[in-house]
Amino acid sequence: MTAIPVIFIHQILTTVDDITIAGSLRRMRETVGDIDILVVSNSPKEVMDTFTSLDGVEDIVAKGDTKSSIVIRGMDVDLRVVGAESFGAAAHYFTGSKHHNIRIRELGMKNGLKINEYGIYKGDERIGGKEELEVFKSVGLTYIPPELREDRGEVEAAKDGKIPELIEISDLKGDLHVHTRWSDGKNSIAEMAEAAIALGYEYIAVADHSPAVGIAGGMTEDKIAERQIEIEIVNTRFEAEGTGFRVLSAAEVDIKSDFSMDYKDEILKDLDLVVGAVHSKFSQDRDTMTKRIITAMENPHVDIIAHPTGRILGKREPYDVDMAQLMETAKATGTILELNSFPNRLDLKDVHCRMAKDYGVSVAISTDSHNAMQMRDVIRYGVATARRGWLEAKDVVNTKVWGEVLK
Repeated sequence: MTAIPVIFIHQILTTVDDITIAGSLRRMRETVGDIDILVVSNSPKEVMDTFTSLDGVEDIVAKGDTKSSIVIRGMDVDLRVVGAESFGAAAHYFTGSKHHNIRIRELGMKNGLKINEYGIYKGDERIGGKEELEVFKSVGLTYIPPELREDRGEVEAAKDGKIPELIEISDLKGDLHVHTRWSDGKNSIAEMAEAAIALGYEYIAVADHSPAVGIAGGMTEDKIAERQIEIEIVNTRFEAEGTGFRVLSAAEVDIKSDFSMDYKDEILKDLDLVVGAVHSKFSQDRDTMTKRIITAMENPHVDIIAHPTGRILGKREPYDVDMAQLMETAKATGTILELNSFPNRLDLKDVHCRMAKDYGVSVAISTDSHNAMQMRDVIRYGVATARRGWLEAKDVVNTKVWGEVLK
C-alpha cells in the first residue's frame, strides 16, 4: 500500500519543502480506503503534473492548483499542497481520526481557540499551525503519535502526560516465529539466520510446522531430530565466528480440535520454544474454541499462541473465541500471545494488543515468515499494529535478549 506514495515522494523531492502521508495510512490502520498526501511546495503546478502522470494512473478524478485526486492501482489517492505556515495544522487535521479531531477542536474552543486545517486561531489572529506539536500544546496536551489518534483515551493520557513510549522496530532483538525448508519455508536455517543478523537481531526461533498441516510439509519426530543437528551446526559456526547469534529450536504445533497438541509432551519438552496454533475446524463454537486454546495454554510446554483469532483480512473472519478468557489464562500461565505481522493477519489486532497490555500479558511480535525477505519486510506492519495497541518495548517479549526469552 505504501509503495504509491513512496514512488511519488522520490519523484518530487527536489520540488517540495515538506511532505507527509496523512489519513488512515499515517495512523496505520489495518485497512485503508484511500491515501492522503500533504506537501509544502513553491512549485505546486510541477508537483501536480508529476502526481497526475505517475505510472499506473487509471483515472484523474480532479486536478487543481492545490488539490488533485487520482486512481492508481485501484486506490484513490488525494494530494494537497498547503502553505508552510499551515503544514502542522493540516497534517493533524487530515491525519484524523474524525473523532480524535472533534476532541481536539472541543478543547480548543474551551481555550478560546479555533483549530482547523489552516492553523490555530485566537479570534482572527493565527497563533500557530506550522508544526503539528503546536496543535497539541495549544490545548495543553503532550504530542500524540498518529497511531493513537482514534479517541480511545489518548486525549486523557496526553493531558496527564501519560502517552506511552511506543515500541519501535529498533527495539526488537529477534523473531520468534519463522519457517525454513524443514516445513514450508523457502530458505535454509543458515540463510534465515544470516538474514536476521543483517537486521541486527540476536536470535530467531525456527518454528517449522507439525505434521497436522499436511500441505505445509510438517515435521515428523525423526525430522525434528535431524533438524536439531543442523541447528547445532549453525549455532556452533556462529559461536566460532563470535557473532553472539542464536538459532532457537522451535515448532509451530497444531492445537487439534480434540484439544490435544500435535506432538506428545516428550517431544515438546525438548524444544526451546513451542508455538501453539489453530489451523483447522475454525467453525467450532465459542465455548469449544475457547477451551481448545486454553487447554494448550495450560500445557506447561506451550510458550506462545500464534495468530490467536485465526483471521485473514478480506478472506476469513476470526473464529469465535472469548478473548477475555484467553487473556486471563495467558496471564495465569505466563503464555505469550503472538502479534502476527503478516499484513493479511495482524493478529492480535490493535484492540487486543491494548487488552493484553491491560491484563499484563506479554506479546511476541513475529513475522511467521517463510522466506528471508518476508522477515525483513513484514515486521513493520506488526510493529505499527503494536503501536496502535499502545504497546511499549517492555510489553513485547522479543525486545529481550535470548537468555531472558528462554526463561
